[in-house]
Amino acid sequence: MAFLTRLSRSESKQATQIQEIFMKNKLTRSEASEKLKNKIIDVSIELFNKYGYRETTTRQIVKKAGITTGSLYHFFKDKEDILLHTTLLVYKQAMDAADVIADNFLGNKDDTALRYAIIYALEMKAVESYERVAELYLETYSSWRITEVMMNMNVERNKTFFSRYNPDLTDEEYYIRTLALRGMRLAFLNERVHHGKIDYEKKCAFLIETGLSTFNVPINKTASIASRAISLTREDRFNIQGYNV
Repeated sequence: MAFLTRLSRSESKQATQIQEIFMKNKLTRSEASEKLKNKIIDVSIELFNKYGYRETTTRQIVKKAGITTGSLYHFFKDKEDILLHTTLLVYKQAMDAADVIADNFLGNKDDTALRYAIIYALEMKAVESYERVAELYLETYSSWRITEVMMNMNVERNKTFFSRYNPDLTDEEYYIRTLALRGMRLAFLNERVHHGKIDYEKKCAFLIETGLSTFNVPINKTASIASRAISLTREDRFNIQGYNV
C-alpha cells in the first residue's frame, strides 16, 4: 500500500509539472507534455556530452532537468531509451544539415548518392572532431535496441536513395547490406575511441565508397562522390549533438 501511495504521489507531481508548463506557456496538454519530454532529451545530451553516457545517471538527469523521477519514467523506460531518443534527434540533425549542404550545392538537381555521402561525412567529421561524440556514437552502435530502430530507418532511406541502381533488390537484401555497413562503421568507431590512428579522410572516403559500391553506384563515380562530400562538409558548420561540426 505504501508503494502505491508513493507511486500515486510521483504521478501527481509529474502531472503537476506538465500542468505548470501548460499554464505558463499557454500550451495544450499535449504540447506541454512534448515540451517536457524535449527538455529531458536536451538535458541528457548536455550531461552525456559533459560526463559521458556511462557516467551519467538518471538521478543527475532528473536533478538537472528539475523534474521528478516519475516524470522521467513517464516518457522513457530507462537510460538506454533516453539514448535512443537522443540518437534519433542527432540523426535528424545530420539529415537536415546534409540536405542544406546538398541543396546549396546541387540547386534544382538531385543526387541521392551525394546526399548519402554527405550524411556520413558529417557524422564522421563529428566523431573525428570530438572524443565525447565518438564515445556516444560507439554506445549507440553497440546497442542492439537502438540498432533495431535505426536499421528500420536506414533501410527505408537506402531504398529511397539507391532504388535507381537496384531495381530488383529485395527488402531482405537491403537489410543485409545495411546491417553489414553498420557493422563496418562500428569497427571504425571502436578504432577511433580506443586507438585513433587511422587518417580521417582516408577512413571517411573508404566508408563512403564502400557504402556506395554496396548499393551498386558505378565504381567510377564513388571516389569523386566521396571526395566531394568530404570537401563540402569541410566548408560548412552545423550544430550536431550540441557540438559545432
